[in-house]
Amino acid sequence: MNDALPGAISSRLKEISSELRKIDLALKVEPAPELALLQEFRQVLDNARLTAWTVSEVLSAVEAQKDPVKVLSFVAAERLRRSNQMLKDLSTDIDRQGVTWQTNGIQSLFETVNSLQVQLRKLVEEHRGRFERVGDRTR
Repeated sequence: MNDALPGAISSRLKEISSELRKIDLALKVEPAPELALLQEFRQVLDNARLTAWTVSEVLSAVEAQKDPVKVLSFVAAERLRRSNQMLKDLSTDIDRQGVTWQTNGIQSLFETVNSLQVQLRKLVEEHRGRFERVGDRTR
């Protein structure tokens, strides 16, 4: 199937949606699949869901004659909100010792958070003057 053909992605979405319904049913009634495969499936599915949501929001904005750049800004803000909430929940889990250094994925998360912290520090330092001016206006 050639994705460059008009309607090819729409046709694939229809097929994949049908297949996902079948997988949903199978997961409910059949024996559990291998854990590693299920985890990979969940990751791919979650990534695809977020991408589909982003594309849907942009298409809706274009259809409503809104600025797609503003929609992408909204999507980024939503990711920040969701990430912030998940990190707060994860902190609570760690406090309650529901997550340990041996928990699957924690070491990778540690590296990712360190990288994010470096990027955030650079961003804050580049714009510190603006942050201080905004704080002055609210006083």
